[in-house]
Amino acid sequence: MGRYKQGLAVAVAGAALTVGMSAAPASATSYTLYCDTSSASGAGTINGWASGATNLGVILSVYDAKSDGHHVAIRLIAKNDGGGVLTPWPWHHNYDGYGESLTLSTTASYSAGMYDVGIEVATFEGGTELNYCRDWLRSDQT
Repeated sequence: MGRYKQGLAVAVAGAALTVGMSAAPASATSYTLYCDTSSASGAGTINGWASGATNLGVILSVYDAKSDGHHVAIRLIAKNDGGGVLTPWPWHHNYDGYGESLTLSTTASYSAGMYDVGIEVATFEGGTELNYCRDWLRSDQT
């Protein structure tokens, strides 16, 4: 595991201990996803997910891995029952610069059900997305 992923794993684990899985039943399983671009690293812990879930506990963390003057962001993504990508959840931007991370705990709801769930990490110049990566937790992986 690279230096950035190790730092993100620690940040996500610390956030999980802080919130204590309150958004998920005690028996729910947590899954952690990772992806990296040339200048950003991201991680997302999904609590209580099963194919078709309508509410999830989510911990997201994004790290600015390059001193390039751009900012980085992360968001939750999912797929509907037909496989279409859902992006109703906002980007969470880290404007603090190189070497800094942003970690947050939130919930995600989608009344028609989330059948695959993932994270998307991107580098931005202002409001323009320069590059991105995605990591998916698919229903056939659980």
